Amino acid sequence: MFALYLCIMEVMEIDKKLYSILRPYDNWSNDEGEEKNQEAKKALSDFYEELIKRKPDKAYKKGNRMHMSYITYLIAMKKAFMQKKYMRVCNELTSLMHYEPFFQPRIYYNVLKLLAEEVR
Repeated sequence: MFALYLCIMEVMEIDKKLYSILRPYDNWSNDEGEEKNQEAKKALSDFYEELIKRKPDKAYKKGNRMHMSYITYLIAMKKAFMQKKYMRVCNELTSLMHYEPFFQPRIYYNVLKLLAEEVR
């Protein structure tokens, strides 16, 4: 039981660390100026470097909606990258982490791939 508690606490700390990288740039409107937008791009790179240290879940978790519902977030993130709206990417990524089981391999690896293509 204590091992389960430690595992849960570790996941919470991971989430806190990942959220803390994105939180200052979580702005869907992307209307805080180009300097802040470029800082958001750097934050996405930092997020990638932190995320790659983590491992995906081993057990399947369904999500709040459907198995593939995370795809809408990935599409929105890709579109924001194409528009160079990095604060919007941070917003979509934060939403994805909140609403979907982020460490499921189907989500984790797709996010890593997208970030590697765009900010690495």
